[in-house]
Amino acid sequence: MLAPERLRLAATALLSLCALASLGADAPQRRFSSSLRVTGMTFVGTRGSVNELVLHATRAVLRPETNLALLEDVRVSALDSKSERSFDVSCEHGELDVETNDFLAEGDVRGTTGEGQRYTTRWVRYDHERGLLYTDAPVAMEDATGSFRGDGFRYDTRRRSFRLLGNVSVVQKP
Repeated sequence: MLAPERLRLAATALLSLCALASLGADAPQRRFSSSLRVTGMTFVGTRGSVNELVLHATRAVLRPETNLALLEDVRVSALDSKSERSFDVSCEHGELDVETNDFLAEGDVRGTTGEGQRYTTRWVRYDHERGLLYTDAPVAMEDATGSFRGDGFRYDTRRRSFRLLGNVSVVQKP
């Protein structure tokens, strides 16, 4: 099956599961867990004609009752309102809220910002409404000015400002 056809089929199945989960508020409620397992998932979060978030996962489990997608082997690219790269993230696993476009990346997290900062950490979270990519886990960051370590960071995607938090140190190169 071609990739667009697989995506269309997965989206149709997800919409069907969502419809089933929301059927008949007046009807007696039977509790059941519905989920959809997808191999080769691509999620595109859009606003108007702008693709703000493009997420690829090798495997995903979609849970319509919580609007969550549980992801494995993940790559995310985010664009700003001018369609310029805002940030990229890759990780071992994560969670995506398909309604809000918020996500959590965990396990060997590596990323870059639109300004060229490169970082590694254990986890990072993106709050779409606030335009904030952040972590409170130890982080190593490198950019054109050098290498640094800190207790976390905040990256404001709208202002394009990267700030290391707590116990910031410069890493000397041999």
